[in-house]
Amino acid sequence: MKKKIGISYTKSHFQNYWNWFTPGDLRDDIELIELSFEKNNVEDIYKCDGFILTGGVDVHPSFYNGKKTYNNTPSSFQPERDRFEEKIYRYSQLYKLPVLGICRGMQLINILEGGTLIQDLDNGNERHKKEESDKEHAILAENNSLLYKIAGSLTGHVNSAHHQAIDPTAIGENLMVNAYDGDEEKIIEGLEFKDKTAKALMLCVQWHPERMKDRDENPFSLNLKKQFLSAIKETSVKKLLVTNPATEEIIAELNEDTKETVHGKLNSLRAAQPGWHKVSLAERVEIIKRFSELLEKNIEELASILTSEVGKPLQQSSNEINSARARIKWLTENAEKYLSDEVMSSGNGMEEKISYEPLGVVCNISAWNYPYLVGVNVFIPALLAGNAVMYKPSEYSTLTGLQIEKWLKQAGVPSAIFHVGLGERAVGELLLELPFDGYFFTGSYKTGKYIYEKVAPKMVPCQCELGGKDPLYVADDIKNIKEVAAATADGAFYNNGQSCCAVERIYVNEKVYDQYIDEFIKEVKSWKIGSPLQDGIYIGPLSRGEQRTILENQVADAINKGAAILTGGKKINGKGYFFEPTVLIGVNHDMSVMKDESFGPVIGIMKVKDDDEAIELMKDTEYGLTASVYSSDKERAENILQQINTGTGYWNCCDRVSAALPWSGRKHSGFGATLSYVGLRAFTKPKGYHLNG
Repeated sequence: MKKKIGISYTKSHFQNYWNWFTPGDLRDDIELIELSFEKNNVEDIYKCDGFILTGGVDVHPSFYNGKKTYNNTPSSFQPERDRFEEKIYRYSQLYKLPVLGICRGMQLINILEGGTLIQDLDNGNERHKKEESDKEHAILAENNSLLYKIAGSLTGHVNSAHHQAIDPTAIGENLMVNAYDGDEEKIIEGLEFKDKTAKALMLCVQWHPERMKDRDENPFSLNLKKQFLSAIKETSVKKLLVTNPATEEIIAELNEDTKETVHGKLNSLRAAQPGWHKVSLAERVEIIKRFSELLEKNIEELASILTSEVGKPLQQSSNEINSARARIKWLTENAEKYLSDEVMSSGNGMEEKISYEPLGVVCNISAWNYPYLVGVNVFIPALLAGNAVMYKPSEYSTLTGLQIEKWLKQAGVPSAIFHVGLGERAVGELLLELPFDGYFFTGSYKTGKYIYEKVAPKMVPCQCELGGKDPLYVADDIKNIKEVAAATADGAFYNNGQSCCAVERIYVNEKVYDQYIDEFIKEVKSWKIGSPLQDGIYIGPLSRGEQRTILENQVADAINKGAAILTGGKKINGKGYFFEPTVLIGVNHDMSVMKDESFGPVIGIMKVKDDDEAIELMKDTEYGLTASVYSSDKERAENILQQINTGTGYWNCCDRVSAALPWSGRKHSGFGATLSYVGLRAFTKPKGYHLNG
C-alpha cells in the first residue's frame, strides 16, 4: 500500500509544493493527494498518512481576534480554507500523523494552538515582504531544536515572502521557536512542539523550502523534505480497505480509528453537545433541511460512490437517496410538534408539562445495505433532538459514511457534533466500552444480541433494528396475478434481497399457485444482471462476497431435502460477487431457506391450502419484522396480519417503509422504534414539570 501525503490547496504557486517531491522521492510507495477547500474533499483527509499546510492568503482575523483591516489586508480572505485546514490539522494531531506547516501554514498552526500573529510587519522592514520575487535572508536555528538536528546547521540562508509573523508574546501552547531571522528584529522563522512526547513530527517554517533556488542542496529545504518523507514512511496507522463488489478492486484505503481516537472524538462530542442543544429547534431543523438539499444537489456523485462500494445499481442508489430525503422531510416537518414542550394541563395555578431533553451523546452503529435510509432513521432525529452523534458506518459502506459527515457539516452541523468512527468489528467493540448516553444499532440478530448484553450494565437506552424472515401470503382472491407476481418478486429481489424487510418466504394459495409461479418466473427471468453502472441493470453484485457461501449452502440444503430450482441457484463465475436470482419450489420448514435469514437473491415459494395453513407457517419463525398479505379483501388481510407478531403489516404491498409510521421489530427482529413521532422521541429523555404558582 502506498503512503499518502495530503497537500492543502492554495491558489498561489500550488504546483511548487507538488513539484518539490521528485519521482525519486515518491518512487512506488508514496502518493500525493490535493486537499482542496474549493472542492471540499474532506473525505480524502482520512486517506492520508501526513500533511503539508501551504502558504497563501492571510488567515481570517476572526480566527485569532485580529483587526479587521491593516496595512496589507488582502482584497479577500478565504475563511472556508481556514476551516478546511483546521480540520486537516486537528485530524493530524488526533491520529498522530506528521505535518509540515509552511509560511501561512505555520501561522495557522500557531493560531490553532492558541497563539496569535503580528498582522503587519513594520512598513520599513523590507526583508520579508515579497515583491517580484522572494526576498532572501539569513536565519539562526536554536541549538536545542529539532530543526537544528534535521538541518545539521545553526545558520542558513532562506527565502522570504510574507508580511505577517508569529507574535513572540503569544506563541501557541506547547510550541517553541526553533529559528529566528538573522536580523536584529528577530522575526520568528520556525516553530515545533516543545514537548514532543507521544507526538508525530510537526515542523513549521516561515520560509518556502519548496521554491528555494537551491532547494536541492540547501539543508533547510532538502533535509526538511527528507525528514518529512521518513516520518511519513514510519507511520503505522491500520488501514481499512474498501472493495468494489462488482470488480473486487480495492478503491480506497482509509485510516482506522483506535482506542485513543475514539476517546478523543467522544470527548469532543461531549464538550460540544450542550451548545448544540442551546441552538433553537427551528435552526436545527433548517440545518437538516439544508443537508437534504445538498443530498439532492450532489445526488449523481453520491449515488456513484454508494454503488462503487455496495454494488447496487445506480438507479437504486439514487432511489435510496431520494427516499432518505423523503424521510428527512417528514422528520423536519414534524420535529417541532413532537420535540417541543408539551403542556398537559393548566388550572388552579398548577401547570403540568413534559419537556423532551436530548439523551446527550449517542452512538449509531449502522448497516451497509441501505446506509442513507438506515442512517437517517437514527442520526437525523438524534440531531434534531439536540444530541451529538458518533456514527459508525459499516466497513462495507464507509465512503458513504464519510459523505454523510461531509454534507451534514457543510449544511451547518457543528464540526464537533457529528463524528464518524471508521473500522471493522474492533472499532465497534471500542465504542461499546465508552460511556455513550444511548446506543442505536442496525444489523443482524447475533450482533444485536451481543451489543445489547454489552450495553445493558450501562443502563442507557439501547435500540436494535435486526434482521427478518419476512413472510408473504398470496390469497386465492387476487384479481391480477401477473401484477401481484411482479410486485412480490420485486419485494423479494430488490437490492438483491439485501434488506431487513425484503420478502424472504412466500406462501401461495393452491388455487392460484400454478399461475402465480409462471408469472413470477417470467418476471425474474426478465431482469438484467451485470455491472451496476450499466443502464437497465436490476441485479448487481452482492455487497459482501462471503454471503454467496451462505446462499449456496441454503440452496444445497433445500435441494437435498426435496426442493426444486426453477431458476438460478448458483454464484456467477468471474469478477464480482454475483449470484443468480434463485427461485425454489417444493420447499418446507425443515429447510434452512424457509427458516434462516437469506439476505440475498434467493426465495422459497410454498403452496398452501388455505388461510389457516398460511397463518401457521407465517408465524413459524423467531423473527418479527414485517408480514404481507395480497388479497382483494381488506378485512380478510387485516385479520390475518393481526395474528402475525410483527412490527409492520402490509396489505397489497411489501418491502415498504414510511417515515410517518414506527419502524420496529419483535422477537429476534429487535426492539425499540425509529421513525414516526415515536422515533423522534426515542432520542429524548422526557421530564415532567409540576409548576405551581
